[in-house]
Order: sequence, then structure tokens, then C-alpha cells
Amino acid sequence: MTELIWENFEDPINKILCAAAVVSLIIGLGQHGFPEGMIEGTSILIALVIIIVVNSGNNYLSEMRLAELVKMSDKQDVAVFRNSVDAETIDASELLVGDIYAFQSGMKIPADSIVIEGQDIECTETELTGEPDA
Repeated sequence: MTELIWENFEDPINKILCAAAVVSLIIGLGQHGFPEGMIEGTSILIALVIIIVVNSGNNYLSEMRLAELVKMSDKQDVAVFRNSVDAETIDASELLVGDIYAFQSGMKIPADSIVIEGQDIECTETELTGEPDA
């Protein structure tokens, strides 16, 4: 969370507001004394805190939504035959050693596998090795 707060200070406007608040506090205290001289500088600091809280909150929510989308994109349903003739649909991350599953054209194979039955099967390992040939 502290990283999200410090990211706000990479913005030049926030740096300028911070510097303006410090200068305003120094000038205000020098001209008007303790209570009255802090009004302008303090109001700038309050505005800066509001900006940082809102931006950090928005960035945090965006990162959480992105993490959820990444989880959903990694999900892959697989038809598995476990001790029955009927296929059971599960997530690929739940596959176990010895499971028999059906795959179709264009599908990513979710695990190391042995092909039991098929015709004209070609496989590309582009995502693993970068080799585009089948």
C-alpha cells in the first residue's frame, strides 16, 4: 500500500503542491505568526492528502480488478472422465495424475499428457519454447 502512496509523488503536480505548501507555511508563519499563518499552507496540504488518498484508492481497486481478471483468464474448463463414462467439467488446475480428459482443436493442453486416441494431431510449443512450427 505504501508503494501506491509513493507513486503519487512521481507526478510533478503533486511535487509542486507539496513545495507550495511548505513555502506557503514558511511565508505565512513569517508574516502572520502561528495560528493565522498556517491557514493557506495547511489547506494546500489537506488538498494534497485528499488527492493522494483518492488516487491511491483508485489504483488499489484497479490492481485488485486486474488480478481478478488475470485469475479468470487463466481458468480453463476441461472435460474429465473419472471412474465414469460421463464427462465431468472441472478447472484445469484441478487435474490429477491419471485423469483422462478430452481436448479439441485449438485448445491449450493443461498438463503433461499421453494421447490415448486421436487422428492427425499436431502440437505447437510456441508459448514454451517460442518455436512456431507444429
